[in-house]
Amino acid sequence: GPHSSGRWYPNRYVERGLQLLHRKGIVFKVASLRNTSEMIFIWGLLLVLESRADDIWEQDLSDMAIGPTTDGYDKVDLKCAAEHMEVAIHMEQDFSGIIYTRGSFAEKRLPCFRDLKSGKYFRMNIPFDGCNTSNVNNVYTNILVVQHDDDLIMPGDAAFNLECDFSKPKDVPLHSSVTTEVFDVVSKITLADADPGGKPIPELERLKVLNKSDTVSFQPKIILRSKDEL
Repeated sequence: GPHSSGRWYPNRYVERGLQLLHRKGIVFKVASLRNTSEMIFIWGLLLVLESRADDIWEQDLSDMAIGPTTDGYDKVDLKCAAEHMEVAIHMEQDFSGIIYTRGSFAEKRLPCFRDLKSGKYFRMNIPFDGCNTSNVNNVYTNILVVQHDDDLIMPGDAAFNLECDFSKPKDVPLHSSVTTEVFDVVSKITLADADPGGKPIPELERLKVLNKSDTVSFQPKIILRSKDEL
């Protein structure tokens, strides 16, 4: 402290405690403190309250169900190229979070992870032979996560199961000069849960779009409207 006697004055600690609690949304006034023992008592109380606020915060996080969301974005486009998926995301509002394929968060490396500064439109190329892309009998799948906070998955974050299906051979006329194998590609986007530990979504409740071509567009507002009209 500022006193040469070395005595400890907790005023600044009280002030720090108040700042911390104020940041957590706990606001109250402390009357003028008459002596050091009162200050120490208040500081002890602040420590207890701050610890309790942390407990509540952690409890809130653990109880939070993320779930799939149709909010925050206008559409997601998928194009199935020869060796990668091209994804384009159109956000409703300015976005400065992160996008990544599931399992790529820890390494934070391109092309599987992008830290976005600002904007409404983002693209990402996901290789079939990387970024945790799964290949089962020429059906390539991956999950793309759109996360607002750089560290935490929160409600409002989105995820999409992307699929490029090259498993069906194309009907090529016998007199054709084509000698290489040609496949009919089917592209598909299914809404997923951004939380990797989330409960599985029943098949009937999954929002999805499928197109018998190399491109497909997932537009939640249109899909929900057409479901309501059924």
